[in-house]
Amino acid sequence: MSLSFPHTILAVGLAACAACQFRLGEAEPARHVLIITVDGLRADHCSFLLYARPTTSAPEGVHAAGLALDDLALRGTVYAQAFCPSPYVESSLATLMTGAVPMRTGVLTTAGELSPHVDTLAQRLGAAGFEAAAFVARGGKHLTEGLERGFAPCEVLDTDQEAFAAAAVWLETRNWRGTPPVFLWLHLEGPQVPFQPAPCPWPGAPDQPVDNATLFTDPGYGGPADGSLEFQQGAQAAHAPALTLASQRHTVALYDGGLATFSGRLANFLERFRRAAPGAWEQTGLVLAGVSGASLPEPGGWPEGRWLDDDRLRVPLLFHGPARSVPNGLRSELVGLTRIAPTVLAWLDVRAEGDSEPRLFGPRGAAPAAAQELHPMIAFDPAQGLYTLRRRDYRLVADEGVLRGQRSHMLLFPVQNLSQLHVDVSLQRISVVDDMRLEIVDWFKGLASGGAQ
Repeated sequence: MSLSFPHTILAVGLAACAACQFRLGEAEPARHVLIITVDGLRADHCSFLLYARPTTSAPEGVHAAGLALDDLALRGTVYAQAFCPSPYVESSLATLMTGAVPMRTGVLTTAGELSPHVDTLAQRLGAAGFEAAAFVARGGKHLTEGLERGFAPCEVLDTDQEAFAAAAVWLETRNWRGTPPVFLWLHLEGPQVPFQPAPCPWPGAPDQPVDNATLFTDPGYGGPADGSLEFQQGAQAAHAPALTLASQRHTVALYDGGLATFSGRLANFLERFRRAAPGAWEQTGLVLAGVSGASLPEPGGWPEGRWLDDDRLRVPLLFHGPARSVPNGLRSELVGLTRIAPTVLAWLDVRAEGDSEPRLFGPRGAAPAAAQELHPMIAFDPAQGLYTLRRRDYRLVADEGVLRGQRSHMLLFPVQNLSQLHVDVSLQRISVVDDMRLEIVDWFKGLASGGAQ
């Protein structure tokens, strides 16, 4: 993959930060926290994770006041190998907002409600004196019952634009003098079907909207791909003709343009926050986390039944905060969404009694002495009866027989060789399959006995 000049600079900057890990002066602790969760956001299409197209950077010639995601990433910490515990947004959100795995939260699919025995991050921060507010875009869908606990207000809206606007008004009308610290949660639909890039201004050029459709797509394309759900369903129908390479590329370009539109709208919201409360902004820790990746076509068509692929489960995770309060750089360790809640509590220097999940860093950016993952990167889809375990080198997919000790339907895919991401090597790596199968079994046994949280 070739990188544009700005992306090369970003790659060098992130690598340098990760290599030196220096501190200049006293680190400033975070007082407030803003958590932004995004549906449909794929790690492999974010330019701050070195995707070739400028999807999360300011357009060329536009000064974004340092609020483009690429700019925030350069001054913060990016986890390149962060994974969801489920292909279902509802399940991943419940885990992120509690630090508990889906079997503990009780939210396994799109249905279900949060267990009354699991506290939300808002409840825990509320007990520590924080004021918590949430603005959630769900596109007409419901918010999982229980996730609203601890938030006042908790507004569920239809679109990202409505959520951005409501949250900005809340920030702009709040009295910031002598008031409690704030936990603000903003959940966004992100770049979803229909993929429709829209003109979008940026903080540095509010009167010059960027035409992302023109910027990202080929004006010479004249095929049927329009980013709509109807086109996708037609292309996936039985006996439908194979998707042409031009239509596949155009659909991906529409997604990328939609992501660029989202990035611009997010930068505008952050600018409104900074203008409304500049002092609070300087003391705010920001977390951006994907909670499920969008399905995109590959040459030949859309992937079928691959809900547990890295495309869906690997998501961007970015921390940005007050000066030197986060350990700058690009991190490569495998990280689950269970790590976010305990890290936020530690970042804000809030005591967390009984937490077994290790945090990623502490209140002044220091990494903890022992920071390895408590939970393996296991995700499961109850609707299909499938489980997956992700390691650095392989991804195992198994059916429900694995929990009964059976060597039933299992597939093993190398994840470090891009040409073999979907090549099953289970028969050539039987010992690896057995080792990973036993890891899944042992982990679920630990959950059943109450050993893993």
